[in-house]
This record gives sequence, structure tokens and C-alpha cells, in this order.
Amino acid sequence: MAAILTLLTDFGSADGYAGALQGAIARVAPQLRVVTITHGVPPHDIGAGAYWLAASAPAFPPGTVHCVVVDPGVGTDRPLVAARVDRQLVVAPDNGLLHFLWTRGQDRMAVRIDTSGLDPKRISNTFHGRDVIGPLAARLAAGTARFEDLGPRIPSPRLMSEFLPQGDSAGSTARVLVVDHFGNVILTISKTPWYAPLPASVSLSNGRVISSLVRTYGEIDGDFAMLWNSADHLEIAGRGTSAAALLNLRPGDPVRVAWAASSGAAEELRAGDRSFAS
Repeated sequence: MAAILTLLTDFGSADGYAGALQGAIARVAPQLRVVTITHGVPPHDIGAGAYWLAASAPAFPPGTVHCVVVDPGVGTDRPLVAARVDRQLVVAPDNGLLHFLWTRGQDRMAVRIDTSGLDPKRISNTFHGRDVIGPLAARLAAGTARFEDLGPRIPSPRLMSEFLPQGDSAGSTARVLVVDHFGNVILTISKTPWYAPLPASVSLSNGRVISSLVRTYGEIDGDFAMLWNSADHLEIAGRGTSAAALLNLRPGDPVRVAWAASSGAAEELRAGDRSFAS
């Protein structure tokens, strides 16, 4: 099977940026199988890029290379990073895009990409995705560049404190990370192999509280509920309706998550009070 290279960017579809990226990749390695995860990350939204990378990369075969470009710092001295996480490889700006993939990964290695040998005359100050990140990811996928030779090893890529819940065993302050196509409200709270909290309720800044915990969208009995989504993030969802629109929630909005004291408490919530209260 041909090597796979994925693309995940905020380039959109109205302009030619995504096409230029694909063209630069084809010049380097025309034999690659290129798969677009999305070019629809909101402009400059590193949190959304980090979420969709972690949500999508594990679905691909081992050895897949992911070219990720959400780069508001393009042209500055922000570094580039390559990482190998559970046999998935990523090339990206080191600005927090690997946060969720890295924090839930188990077999991990990251390197700071050494760009000193690149010809600056061939690199635009405003389009490193086309001129640096894409071609480098293509060489990695094609086997003409080795991960270990890209640069010195580093302890981890950049992690983002704002993506981490702040609180204690009773509750945590978090924020809305992504609102998806269906209007589901995806929070910065996520499970990892070492951390799987039991939510009791989510309180919004307008005073509303969602206290129903379900396993599937079909189990929602009432207006809204909490559930762990397919990417292991805590989500507020409505049954057949946009929770974001009805609750007036947007990325960046703060929430407060209260934790159940035990699995028994979580089961009580699931079987008992499925209410939506103000």
C-alpha cells in the first residue's frame, strides 16, 4: 500500500492555499497517497487543530504522516516540531497543535526540526506550510527523510496550559474547545490512559446546569446531556438539535465541571436525574 500523508489545516476552500500545499507535496513525492482530514479548522484556532489531530490521527494505519498547519506565528522565530506518537508521525509548527495527541500518547518521541540547511531564498515569510512543512512531511512519508535526522530530540512539543482543567477533586474550570458541524459543544476536558474522571454536572456562566450523563446521543432524555465523545472529550449535546445554538456557547467560553465522588454516583446520575435545570 502506498504511504499515506494527511493534511489538516485552517486554509479553507475558498482560496488556493490548500491547492498550493498539495502541489508542493506532489513535486516532492508524487507517489504519495494524500488524504485531507480537513482544511476547515477556524483561522488561527490552535485548539481546534489540536483537537481534530488527536481525534483523527489514531484512525490511520501505523506509519501515517500528518502534515498539520495552523500557524498564526508563521515567519517568526517559532520552531517546527516532528513527533512520533503511538506510530503516528506529525510535522507541524510547535505552537500547541500536538497537545492532545501527545498527552494521551504512550509511545512518544519529539524532535525540534533543524531548518538551518534550508535556502531562505526559496521560503516565503508567510507560507511555511507550502515551502517547509508540507515538503518535509512528504519526504518523511516517502522515506527519503528519516525522523531521527530531522533535528535534536526534545522532552515534548509545546503543551498549552489553557487546554488543561484547573481545579481539584470536587470540580474543574475548563472551556469550550470546539463546536462541531452538529452543534455539539466539545470541552477541553479529556480522558487519557491515566485520567478518566466521572462528571456529575457542567455549569455554564449564565447559571444553567447540565446534570444528565449518557453514553449515546439516543439516550438523551430531555434538552441536553453530557457524554464522552468518540475522541474521549467531554461533550454537551442535544438530541437532534444544536446544543451550541440553544445554549449560546462558542469556543473559548468558560464552564465549570463538577466531578462525581465515585462510579456509583455516576451511575445514579445516569439512571436517575436526567434533568436540565437553571
